[in-house]
Amino acid sequence: MNTALVGYTQDASGQDALALGRLIARHAAARLLVCTVVPEAWAHPSLGAVDQEYAAYLEEHAQETLESARAALEDVPDVQYLRQAANSATTGLSEAAAQHGADLIVLGSSHSGSSGRLSLGSMSSELLHLSSLPVALAPRDYAAQAPANGHITRLSCAYAGTEVSNTTVLEALRLATLLGVPLRLVAFAVRDRQMYPSLAGFKAENMIVDAWRERTGAALERLKEQLAGVTPPIESVMADGEGWDAALSNVEWQPGELLALGSSRMGVLKRVFLGSNASKIMRAAPVPVLVLPKVG
Repeated sequence: MNTALVGYTQDASGQDALALGRLIARHAAARLLVCTVVPEAWAHPSLGAVDQEYAAYLEEHAQETLESARAALEDVPDVQYLRQAANSATTGLSEAAAQHGADLIVLGSSHSGSSGRLSLGSMSSELLHLSSLPVALAPRDYAAQAPANGHITRLSCAYAGTEVSNTTVLEALRLATLLGVPLRLVAFAVRDRQMYPSLAGFKAENMIVDAWRERTGAALERLKEQLAGVTPPIESVMADGEGWDAALSNVEWQPGELLALGSSRMGVLKRVFLGSNASKIMRAAPVPVLVLPKVG
């Protein structure tokens, strides 16, 4: 990660995004960009007083927003602050990332989520479906929970035992190596009551989940054997639970940890696209999530 772009708004979500951007930039010695997106004013000269007043208001609002970001990042050197005019926040952040060579976009959670958990708003959902870059998302109230030492301690990667998931693991391994942190693979054995017909009963559900656990555990061991020579060694854990919240709560999480998720096989080529299980993991995750676009 060489350049991280934070999508900033002057609210609690923006502060959470700044905290995660600071953590990543400090640990990776990456360049940090902070971008606020404002609506496009008229593209042609206008003599109308209302148009001029509106343009002046947008400029003043952008400057106030960026000044609040500067105050929060006064201890971080060489931050670049950007004002991007666009017809939507998604378009503005995507254009700013392309113009300034960012290789990561950082966002905060929607205000509607629970403290310590991730919640997608309309903008973050749209960006996740359109971005060709990795997107890092901070849980709500992350600014108050971010590790004080400014270091990423471990990268965990959700593992589903599929070929697509193997590709995600290799990308997560590349990032963990670049960051100099351990990689942990986490497989989830969850009995989701929406997954099976109710007439099948819990016994049948448990049999299916047990079979999945055995198959995924074997695939996990084979993958670890293939990657046995990497340093540091790859850890693995199987997370069990009656639901996604329970499964993720049954896993130990370190301060400064990130959780990597891969894109769905149904997504557009080389774009981020969250599948059903990835979305559930994200909503239950107690740590920042790094969503990786498809490779190839």
